[in-house]
Amino acid sequence: MALQHVLHNVYYLPGASNIGLIVGEGNQALLIDTGVGQRSGRQLLQILEERGLKLAAIFNTHGHGDHTGGNAYLVEHTGAKVYAPLYDSIVLQHPAWGSMCVFGGAEPINELSTPRFAPQPCATDVIVTEGEVQIAGVTVQAVPLPGHTGSHTGYIVNDVFFTGDILAGEEELANAPISYAYSITKRLESLQKLRNYFCSYYVLGHGSLERDITELIERNIAQIMDVLHFIWRYLAQAPAEANNLLSAVCEHYKIEMRNIREYYLFYPTLHAYLSHLRNTGQIAYQVKDNRLLWYTVGSEGG
Repeated sequence: MALQHVLHNVYYLPGASNIGLIVGEGNQALLIDTGVGQRSGRQLLQILEERGLKLAAIFNTHGHGDHTGGNAYLVEHTGAKVYAPLYDSIVLQHPAWGSMCVFGGAEPINELSTPRFAPQPCATDVIVTEGEVQIAGVTVQAVPLPGHTGSHTGYIVNDVFFTGDILAGEEELANAPISYAYSITKRLESLQKLRNYFCSYYVLGHGSLERDITELIERNIAQIMDVLHFIWRYLAQAPAEANNLLSAVCEHYKIEMRNIREYYLFYPTLHAYLSHLRNTGQIAYQVKDNRLLWYTVGSEGG
């Protein structure tokens, strides 16, 4: 991990998942997310100790293991307080709920017991809601941006916006035509909400540091709309089960699911698209011959 200065007392550690570091009063430090696994926690503690910093708080954008993996180790070794949004705080404390949800509500198979799906459990000290939090002389503005998860939240510190995973970066847009989502409806609303924020810098959950996200927002929205249109057009031809639809979506967007973990990222995301289309009155379903079939009704919308 190589610490990069962003602005004023705000730094970030670029990596598979970007991590924010803010220096507060009395050599206290705040982290925005903690990366993947205990190894990330050890590396972060080493970076803090090398700079004579004491970790006061961890702010998590959401509960996925690639953003919370270092939490438990850091809390154990520093006593830092953990701040997290409501739904995600439950997954932090009980990681099994995360893997259970992607496995259709059942006990998950062992292959999903990985740091990405099931990090070490960690208690949440403070439930984050919209507004400002003061700690170590630092003002952290919490901005709810649900969609990637049910209570996903971004943080603004000294004109630097940590957007978490609500906004896909250039590389993700190019390589992953479909990004994981809990709710397509809420993700679209959050992307539109981002249009109203103007900061000097934006640190995405994955990808490069950005100065202007205007075009990225529109490209994210356009990508979602393209998938919605494809699903509607496919179902307009004939009713289909979710598995057949998933196969068609992957073929159309040239997606190759290489293992079961990838399957269980795409499968619930497909249902987030179906939920949006159903709840906006564009598709319906029927149970016929012991099969759940989806089909279009009315005209295509957004």
